[in-house]
Amino acid sequence: MDNGDSPSRLFDGAVLRDARIRGSDLRGLEIRDCEIDGLRIVDSLGATVSISGALGAVIVEGVDVTDHVRAVLDARHPGRRESRDAVTADDFRTAWRLVQDRWEALLKDLREAPAARAHGSVDGEWSLLETLRHLRFAADAWIGTAILSEASPHHPWGLPPGGTPQRIMDQLALDPAARPDLAQVLEMRAARHADVERVLAELTEQELDRVCDRSPGPGYPEREYRVRRCLQVVVTEEVEHLRYAQRDLAVLAQAGS
Repeated sequence: MDNGDSPSRLFDGAVLRDARIRGSDLRGLEIRDCEIDGLRIVDSLGATVSISGALGAVIVEGVDVTDHVRAVLDARHPGRRESRDAVTADDFRTAWRLVQDRWEALLKDLREAPAARAHGSVDGEWSLLETLRHLRFAADAWIGTAILSEASPHHPWGLPPGGTPQRIMDQLALDPAARPDLAQVLEMRAARHADVERVLAELTEQELDRVCDRSPGPGYPEREYRVRRCLQVVVTEEVEHLRYAQRDLAVLAQAGS
């Protein structure tokens, strides 16, 4: 058993399915970008346990807290429920506008904050700049590739999800090591957002059900992607990453003060 002072160890790509960990010191354990369906923590002790991600049912001490957590997050973050429940073209336009109004407010505050704050990271999470680069990647995939069928939709500064194989990044001509500043990233974001705004402005109920000619890109499962699904992903990405950004910027602001 470790004494708690050993350096962090990385089990990248390790196969731990159906493993049983008993009587071990797991303080500070982090599970990131993993498939955890069926994960159980039983008869364990911990003053603080933090869980986040795309989770279905969440059960604590035999109590299903899924709906409670969803309701609290929806109340805190306008646009979250609307993006999840969007069905019609007007629903998507409303959800997008709610989320973008909040993004615009956050970015306005950020421009007036110390320049380093946009580069700051909390607990290994993406910085605000990295988050914006990831949202450009998502829009390039789901709007540029899938909906608009662009031949070369990806901006090289787009940041794919963690764990994306190098061969896919090479296929898409991505440069994750790039270091653009805030103004450059916002210009990149605005260019793709103009396309999203155009798609939403012209959106009809018939278009929502259209099957896209292309999948979002390499690495995605082979299946039919309808415009409705693509827009759902883009709007959800915007609202959830806004939530993360607000959380981390609040920590950085507190630290700076």
